[in-house]
Amino acid sequence: MRRIRAWRGSAALVLVACTAASRIPPSGPPSGYPTAAPPSTIASSTPATAVPPGTPRARLRPVDAPWTAAIDHVVAGRDVAVAVGLGDRIVYLHRGRASRVLASNEKLLTSMATLDVFGPRHRFPTVAAADARVRGGLLRGDLWLIGAGDPELTAARLATLAARLHALGIRRITGSIVGDTSAFDRGWWAPGWLPGISRSYVTRPTALAIDGNRDPGSPERRAASTLRTTLVALGVRVGGGAVAGRAPDHLRPLARIRSAPLASLLRTQNHDSVNFIAEMLTKALGVRVEGTGSTAAGARAIRAWTRGWHVRASVRDGSGLSDQDRTSPLGIVTLLLDARRASWGRAFVRSLPTPGQGTLSDRLAGIRLRAKSGTLFVRPASALSGYVRTAAGTSVAFSILTSTYGSGEAEPYEDAIVRILARARISVTGG
Repeated sequence: MRRIRAWRGSAALVLVACTAASRIPPSGPPSGYPTAAPPSTIASSTPATAVPPGTPRARLRPVDAPWTAAIDHVVAGRDVAVAVGLGDRIVYLHRGRASRVLASNEKLLTSMATLDVFGPRHRFPTVAAADARVRGGLLRGDLWLIGAGDPELTAARLATLAARLHALGIRRITGSIVGDTSAFDRGWWAPGWLPGISRSYVTRPTALAIDGNRDPGSPERRAASTLRTTLVALGVRVGGGAVAGRAPDHLRPLARIRSAPLASLLRTQNHDSVNFIAEMLTKALGVRVEGTGSTAAGARAIRAWTRGWHVRASVRDGSGLSDQDRTSPLGIVTLLLDARRASWGRAFVRSLPTPGQGTLSDRLAGIRLRAKSGTLFVRPASALSGYVRTAAGTSVAFSILTSTYGSGEAEPYEDAIVRILARARISVTGG
């Protein structure tokens, strides 16, 4: 049986060969994109790749049309920044180069970066491993439970893992069930988060998480305890208890389960603006790109990824809880336009809610729209960015950011702008 080494700091790379269908064509990263060489013992790891070299930038070609005048009227005298793009053109800007707080529009950057690096069909494995072989139904030593960042792991899924271990013939384990703590760091904070914001708006992101880590304490120990209880219920005798610890090298994988595809995880994240999923994916991105499962490493990877698309952004986390997460509407629209041409673009667009869904459940009824809203409660900030179908049948990308109004004040302006775009006859050949 193939041995797996260096679980610590590389759990998100483990067993990628099992998901070969999700591999990204090795087009190579753009200049300046940081990559970490995978551990030599994991030869099957998919290389991290970003945008193809030479990706064209959106051209600034504002148009003069009734719809642009209508938007000018809505934003007149208000600190609202707007950009609109079609094809490879930026067709409207109002303060659009100004850097603004992103709030949950940061999740757009996180979504695009993770899709590009992992691929939409990537699944995060959770592995049961040991340093000994199973002989005659006996496993000597500890059984390790090792996560790679599945944000939707539940007790029911661990029951599936227990059943697979039982099917291998395991009837007795002399040691403990140990939840690995090594793949992600224990960080639960990012620059720009106010004190206490982590516990109010996001639970601790750990590589081995269970039930969204809603219960306090050690998620790894709780996951191990859940697996132990299920194994015992299946008739497996376990000599030790359930604990947490750092997995040693040279463990043998015995059985595994996998998360939903990344595209599915992002639909949940973006429909309901789930901070926990965003922060889990950010740490997983840090592992893949830098070999470090920290929020800071993942944020650096996202920031470098945006530079590959010729967009400058300040990135401190993956969820947008930091008021230091910033870029311009022009930057957002540039990314949205280029994303549609990417191999993962369809998955990205489908991850965004439509009116009547998630955070858009009570907004913009009747508009053909895919968009991500954003609100930061710790300071006035609101955002709405995405794609809207126009009266001409074209789909335009737009971004509306404000750092001086809260959502209650900004939403009427945001919705008015989107309705103007939906009624307009905007085409490639004219305004």
